Amino acid sequence: MVAAISRKRFLTGWTAFIILFFLFFVILPTIYILSYAFTEWGSIEALLEDQGRMDLIWGAIGASFQIAGIVTVIDIVTGLPMAWMLVRKDFRGKNLLDTLIDMPLAVPTAALGFSSAMFFAITDESLQAPSFALGTIGSPYLLIILLHVVFSYPYMVRSLSAILVQIDQTYETAGRTLGASPLTAARTITLPLFRAGLVTGIILCFARSLSETGGTMIALATMANARGFATGPTLIGEWKDALDSQPDLAAPLAFVSILLILLSLALLVVIKLVVMRVHLPMGRIWPRPERLLSRGVFPKVKDGLAVLFLVVFVLVPSFFIFTYVGSVEPTAFDWAPFIRSLLYSFLIAGVVTGIDIALGVPLALYIAKNRSGRLAGALDVLVNVPLIVPTAALGYSLGVFWASQEIVPTHDVLLIVLAHVAFTYPLVVRNVAGAVEEVDPAYEETARTLGARPVQAFRRVLYPMVKSSILAGAIMAFTRSLGETGATQAVVANAQTAPVYIVDLINLETAAGYYSAGLACIMLIVISFLFMLALRYVTNRRAR
Repeated sequence: MVAAISRKRFLTGWTAFIILFFLFFVILPTIYILSYAFTEWGSIEALLEDQGRMDLIWGAIGASFQIAGIVTVIDIVTGLPMAWMLVRKDFRGKNLLDTLIDMPLAVPTAALGFSSAMFFAITDESLQAPSFALGTIGSPYLLIILLHVVFSYPYMVRSLSAILVQIDQTYETAGRTLGASPLTAARTITLPLFRAGLVTGIILCFARSLSETGGTMIALATMANARGFATGPTLIGEWKDALDSQPDLAAPLAFVSILLILLSLALLVVIKLVVMRVHLPMGRIWPRPERLLSRGVFPKVKDGLAVLFLVVFVLVPSFFIFTYVGSVEPTAFDWAPFIRSLLYSFLIAGVVTGIDIALGVPLALYIAKNRSGRLAGALDVLVNVPLIVPTAALGYSLGVFWASQEIVPTHDVLLIVLAHVAFTYPLVVRNVAGAVEEVDPAYEETARTLGARPVQAFRRVLYPMVKSSILAGAIMAFTRSLGETGATQAVVANAQTAPVYIVDLINLETAAGYYSAGLACIMLIVISFLFMLALRYVTNRRAR
């Protein structure tokens, strides 16, 4: 069996299948909306002459890019200390903290927007937010920045920590034995090896902020006096909801989607080139100040501030829904439909994650090992596209594409799985490719010279080194699928997943609906928390 799948003909065919799957099932459905520019160019020309609407579009897109950039910088500054602490330090409660970081990913985006806005923003009195909520943010711009940090922070920490695990500490230890302080050794030795993980984190966080639709719309709707503010994705969401009654919005909707895809893709390519070519450590070192900052109270203050940021700006806003449910009058809750929707969501997320791992890891290996090739470089750029497209527009594009392929409409599960694969597949590829880039190819080459076949070299040499990145990608993909709302509704309007069920409860705009939605969110969070704890326990046990 090993000999058969190690033959060059089989490996060539398998690689071709992986690439074709990626292009046809991920990229083509995602960018199908771009065909509108060719088939309906007359409508776009008329839009370009509408100065008022174009001003609205450019203002919304500008706000999207500004917010995504600010959020990414915040994630880097606050996520790097947390990733370092999780990987390089041992302390009590480390496994619990490690799991808590992933929990915001399991909360449905609409519910996360509702919970975060209730904690941060000034809300309408009719909502009856708990009295101990922060409730001081009156700027929609600032609220969305804080909300997107909640969404994207776990992606940065996971990307950085997954790469940090792979970095050999021998070089850093050697630097310290030669007299370098811990801070100097980390900054001048480890940080340069960190660039692939940093690129992955930047791309994931920037794209996650840029593409978020459902949670942003719910947060703006929850906030008092937020009308008139829009980002590119919220503009798409609003126009898509009104498309049936206002068909003339089709051209603006497609135009905004096309602009977001093209502009963000160009910007992310520039970001990647800059980060990979810039020398991160500065030429100078400051022995005394860096030695002072490496000992005593300073490292403890740094770790304390990292944990404080995680608690105040990520965990509390994510889970503030618990306090809301505990502070309002309980109402009757129908468990049966929620349980059905929950099982439905776990089935879809499980299938999607399995597909992502089986077909995403091989593509990541191809991209990482053929970095200098043109095809691998093109695939590396294309992987970012589904991360950038706003989920509502992505779901709309996917629905139109698969409808044109004559897939039976009653196969709702198939349509949802295909849609979720499109935007979760890159999460696995990005994490694994970044980790493989940091592994010295000499390890596999040595195994090959000793007689190991390609499959054996991967399983016994490379896989143990990148296993944590595969796990990180799998967790991101599973929780992303489990919490997705916009794309699911765009593909199958009457989908019965748990996030859609929660959004339907929130849209009732009644006390009973809010309470039921909050209770459903709590159940989803608890179940996801137990699932990830079990997954980490099994993984750590096998590692030992």
